[in-house]
Amino acid sequence: MAKRRPERLKEIAVPATFVPRFWEMIDGRTGIAKEVRHRYQTLADDTGADSYQKELLCQRAVFMSVQLETMECTAAETGAFDHGVYTQMSNALLGLLRTLGLERVIKDTTDLQTYLAERQA
Repeated sequence: MAKRRPERLKEIAVPATFVPRFWEMIDGRTGIAKEVRHRYQTLADDTGADSYQKELLCQRAVFMSVQLETMECTAAETGAFDHGVYTQMSNALLGLLRTLGLERVIKDTTDLQTYLAERQA
C-alpha cells in the first residue's frame, strides 16, 4: 500500500503592503456580521470585558465559535470533518474562555441608599 502524500497548501503571495481589516469595517447588514456582533456583545457582557485585552480575547473566541459551528454543520450535511482542526480549535476556544472566565460576572448593583451614603461621605 503506497503512502499518501500530504496535500500541499496553495501558496499565497505576500502583498507588498499590509492593509488591515477589522470587524467594524465589514457590512453590518449581513447576517453573519449581525450574529458575530451579537455573540461578541453577549460574551463581553457575561465576562465583564472591561479592558482592551479582554475585548481581543472575546473577538477571537467568537470567531472560533462560529468556525466550529460551521464545521459541525458541514459535517452533519456532507460528512466532511477534520478531527484534528476541530480538536485544536476547540482546545484554543476553551483556553480563551477559561482566560476570560467561564462564570458570568455579576455587575455591582448597589441600591440607591448605599450609593447616596457613599457619595456624601
